[in-house]
Amino acid sequence: MNKVTLSSYQNAEYHPGNKVKILLWYFVNILFFINPLNPFSGVKVFLLRLFGAKIGKGVLIKPGVNIKYPWWVEIGNYVWIGENVWIDNLAKVKIGDNIDERDRLCGSF
Repeated sequence: MNKVTLSSYQNAEYHPGNKVKILLWYFVNILFFINPLNPFSGVKVFLLRLFGAKIGKGVLIKPGVNIKYPWWVEIGNYVWIGENVWIDNLAKVKIGDNIDERDRLCGSF
């Protein structure tokens, strides 16, 4: 697993993708993810996959989640993304299997 040392992080290769795709995701993210009135995790998983995220089985995404670029996200099996989590991924992010809020509090990603 690659780890990033933030003190020496260089982001010169940062190219998040097509501007139309980014704009479309911006509105989908606001309507279906950040919006606390949408509690349906299955819809969120479907939309993430539609935008290129790799999502395992048994994933639960609570209301208020903000994801910058789903095409750079990989989430393993049986993962719970808790309320108000922000995945501000300026690079690829991988969350392993069987991760939930208790792991987040302990820092085990």
